[in-house]
Amino acid sequence: MKKRVLKKYRRERDSDLATTSKRVVEKLKNNPKYPNPPVALSKLEEKLPAYDASLVNARGRDKEMVAIKKGLKAEIAALLTELDSYVTLSGNGDEAMLLSSGFDILGQADVKSMPDIPKLFVELGPPGEVTISVKHVRGARAYMHQYTSEPPVSETVWISEGNTNPNCTFKGLKSFTKYWFRIVALGRNGQMIYSPFEARIVQ
Repeated sequence: MKKRVLKKYRRERDSDLATTSKRVVEKLKNNPKYPNPPVALSKLEEKLPAYDASLVNARGRDKEMVAIKKGLKAEIAALLTELDSYVTLSGNGDEAMLLSSGFDILGQADVKSMPDIPKLFVELGPPGEVTISVKHVRGARAYMHQYTSEPPVSETVWISEGNTNPNCTFKGLKSFTKYWFRIVALGRNGQMIYSPFEARIVQ
């Protein structure tokens, strides 16, 4: 029996939709199994930073900010719909190939998804030192701790350090420099859950 993409993203919570989108972008981009993705892939990557920002801005329940978030969410869902059509056609029911796209598939719905990461904790230490942490994420096998001195956009290069702990201390950062931080929880079957990013000026 051929496998099919699970279109759960159409009913996902706001933050879950962001997680799914980031996973699809990372899995599909430069994936040799999908050599000719539609323009929707690059458009999705471009939209994600704005969508992330809209989730933060909408927390205050400002009507304008909520409307902006809803509009971006609809755009992202439409782009994912276009991408899942391409993946479905290219994957032709092959389970491994479909999973390599970053989409979940029918028949794998019982795999426990990891919960959201609601908050990233950032603690400034001695000069050039910052500790970041999240509460343990159920189902996470490892964590990628990341920082960048560039404002987060689709082209931003993040410096990463991986381990099995939900916390990490970075040393040797430049004093009086603004950095952005985030943590990515890694689970089974390529699951990736992103924390919100936080910015701090290092001492």
